[in-house]
Amino acid sequence: MSPDVLDELIRSAGSRGASDLALEPLDDHRLQAMSRIDGVRMDSGVIAAEHAAMTLARLKGLAALPAYITDEPQDGSFDGRPFGISGDVRISFLPTARGQRAALRLPALGELPAPDGLGLVEAVLEGLRGALRRPDGLVLMAGPTGSGKTTTLHSLLCELRSQRPDRHIVTIEDPVERRLEGITQVAVAPQRGFGFAEALTATLRHDPDVIVVGEVRDPLTALASVRAALTGHLVVTTVHAGRARDVVPRLLEMGVEPQLLLPVVHTVVAQRLVRRRHGACRGEGCASCSDGYRGRQVVADLLVVDAEVRSCLRRGVLPTLTADLDLQAAHLLQAGTTTTAELLRVLG
Repeated sequence: MSPDVLDELIRSAGSRGASDLALEPLDDHRLQAMSRIDGVRMDSGVIAAEHAAMTLARLKGLAALPAYITDEPQDGSFDGRPFGISGDVRISFLPTARGQRAALRLPALGELPAPDGLGLVEAVLEGLRGALRRPDGLVLMAGPTGSGKTTTLHSLLCELRSQRPDRHIVTIEDPVERRLEGITQVAVAPQRGFGFAEALTATLRHDPDVIVVGEVRDPLTALASVRAALTGHLVVTTVHAGRARDVVPRLLEMGVEPQLLLPVVHTVVAQRLVRRRHGACRGEGCASCSDGYRGRQVVADLLVVDAEVRSCLRRGVLPTLTADLDLQAAHLLQAGTTTTAELLRVLG
């Protein structure tokens, strides 16, 4: 690859709907380009050794980062519009044993889907709609990076904003990935001591009705979220956990007292994205798909926390789910929407 092919590399990743583009150093000083499309990493070419340093320096220039720093992590962003991408591209540099690795996070393409177009089964969609209409309490969402949690939340928040313009909605994000009209969006800056917990404390002084905390990463943020819910706000947070049954125990492990958490939590959702078989080629693979797949489908757990479920959680007994993503996955397999290999990849 020549230096000017970097532009085409970013353009191609954006047009193919990639969520991530990485430039990974090799032993011979070349850079291996890898794109993540529909959740799967794919080879996107190699940048020659004589152009590698120039490529990394150019990326740092785009993000206004000092090029002379090569032995420390760096984070920034740049305008994606010159590359045909609407929105900011996040970029991170990581020093490795072979040299610097660059990771680019691309914004989602296209319009934000309406809630009915998310692909959620009716029980999960109506459960989330009902949860967001409540005046207070705690809604917990789980799922790995790239599982569509942000898209789901943004879509439902925009619907809530249109139905209830009187409610002040505030999101606390790292970073703000998509601009939402009529919603107050706050970007955290941990490097300046303004993390999720600090942003949540500051947000409470601005008369919010609904607060979305982008991620609960530490006990301080977890406790601050629960306390905000206890003071009469509706708080929505995302938590790293496998399934809906695991989310409340995860917060308890982080040190939140059961007597504080259990009375306020009322809805828990955990979601995944599985690739759909490309119908045009019947999953055989063609120029219009990736290895026989095109697009992804949501599967999700829903746990409505009522008195019976609270009793189970207190006793350490697994509660009954309102909706089970394993059953949804089985239905997709039976309908030929996806494959056994894909479900094993995503769900194990």
